[in-house]
Amino acid sequence: MNASFRAFLARSLPRRIPRAEGARLPIVFVAVFAVLLLAFPASRSNAAYPAAAEGPSAAVATENADATHAALETLRAGGNAVDGAITAALTLGVVNPISSGIGGGGFALVYLKKERKVLAFDFRETAPQKIDVERLLAQSGSNAPREQRGHAVGVPGEPAGLELLNLRYGKRSLAADALPAADLAARGFALGRHMTDSIAKLQEYIAVSPDLARVFFPGDHPLGFRSLVRRPELARTLTRFGAEGSRPFYAGDIGKKIVQAAKSAGGTLEESDLTAYRVKERAPLTRTFGSRTVYAMPAPSAGGLMLLEALSIFGADPSSMLGKLGFGSSEYLHMLAEVMRGALADRIRVAGDPDLETSVNEAYERALSADRMAARRQRLDPYKTHPAPEFKSQEQGTSHIVVADVEGNVVSLTTTVNGPFGARIVAGDTGILLNDELTDFSSPSDVSGFGVIGLGPNRARPGARPVSSMTPAIVLENSAPILAVGGSGGMRIASNVMQATLARLVFQMDPGACVSSPRIFVHGASPEVLVDPEIAEDVRAGMRARGEQVREERMLSSSVQMVAWDRRGPQPRLLATADPRKHGFAIAQ
Repeated sequence: MNASFRAFLARSLPRRIPRAEGARLPIVFVAVFAVLLLAFPASRSNAAYPAAAEGPSAAVATENADATHAALETLRAGGNAVDGAITAALTLGVVNPISSGIGGGGFALVYLKKERKVLAFDFRETAPQKIDVERLLAQSGSNAPREQRGHAVGVPGEPAGLELLNLRYGKRSLAADALPAADLAARGFALGRHMTDSIAKLQEYIAVSPDLARVFFPGDHPLGFRSLVRRPELARTLTRFGAEGSRPFYAGDIGKKIVQAAKSAGGTLEESDLTAYRVKERAPLTRTFGSRTVYAMPAPSAGGLMLLEALSIFGADPSSMLGKLGFGSSEYLHMLAEVMRGALADRIRVAGDPDLETSVNEAYERALSADRMAARRQRLDPYKTHPAPEFKSQEQGTSHIVVADVEGNVVSLTTTVNGPFGARIVAGDTGILLNDELTDFSSPSDVSGFGVIGLGPNRARPGARPVSSMTPAIVLENSAPILAVGGSGGMRIASNVMQATLARLVFQMDPGACVSSPRIFVHGASPEVLVDPEIAEDVRAGMRARGEQVREERMLSSSVQMVAWDRRGPQPRLLATADPRKHGFAIAQ
């Protein structure tokens, strides 16, 4: 089955939870799917999900077909996984500006085959030295008028982060890596389904930005699916980025336009904030479970903390206690919800910028200590729900990319501008959409009930990097990669990645089923657990019997990208998949 047909299935077929209590597939669906299975057999497929794309040597998974194809062409032209990830990130900023762009930042994990090691890079945005914390906290979120939105703009990290990755580990020039995105912005691209749906839903939200409205609301009408979109100003900026690197963004005319745009919207960003920006190389957050070693992003990511807490409690292979519960059962989902609550409590209490909060890294290690995880495991009760604050101890848009090359290198990279279209501020004639990442600092409502002093370690202050849920992860078994995963969706990222990772490592599900299966989500101190509509009613009833307050919510803005390795045969096979929730696209070859 080719990648294009799988993508069609991912968009078209209903998603059902495998092994749900008493779950039944509609008769019509069973008949249709049976015919499809006869025509396109896929022995590894789980339940009613399209199987992952499969190939022997390389793979790409992103949230957009244009980005996936651009990255694949970079690999075919001699680039490696780093080059492919850079191309994909820049292309996503062109075609999916609701989620990411060169005016934002991100995290990347890089596995180098020759050196057999995983590196972590933090190019998260930083707060300006003159940050006005009071005005930032008073900002009324997505409905803030333009004169207030500038307070949320952080120093962009993506230009510096992608340039550093290219200079250290890329095989092609930065100009070659940036060319596909620049060409697409200049020649035009067909508007994808996710962007089309988002524009339709956010008409009033986008209309307050003349720059966005001019591109996506010509003639006061939202663009339709497959409409041709050109972004010539951004094309020129990306071409300059390829030719000159990040210097114009931090010590040149582009930087001046970024500062001017932020200040015109009430912000306090200065040129000195840009020149002071540095990408941080950090030690990955790592834990070994038997023959498997999991590498996740350390602070200021809180996503890695949740992922490793879950694996420390449940295990990272089929011997896990979860296997006896059955994937998707009410007890299984309840146990996951309890682990999410504990990890969210830890996030509020210990997560922060490790460069300004010197205790953060040690706090992460204490949180993940074997004794503490064992105690938390003992506290889990199949028939009791704990409010998150009892475990003692406002992000939105993102994009995730996974690229594996023929040499065995792997990149798992998450990029973001935070809220939909970031701060909805374009920097002059550059086409750069500025981020609103500073809203990720803790607010009084975030920390209420958790017993922290003030606003906790994730409080806004000059030069700080706000805590993020971004959760790029790479798993090695016997020193060889078996999984690379990450996701988008703001606060949902960590729990989404955790659920998809468990599906693969514990239940050995096909990656297509891992990312397509219905998911749950808990947030902060809320007693509710949100469930995808496809979770069967009898499963929800079982969750309620275990003390959960269940509320249905379709989580279309959150997605997971995954590449897995099947090493059971004489030659490893790469299995790549992209979440259908955002109409992602994956290719393996």
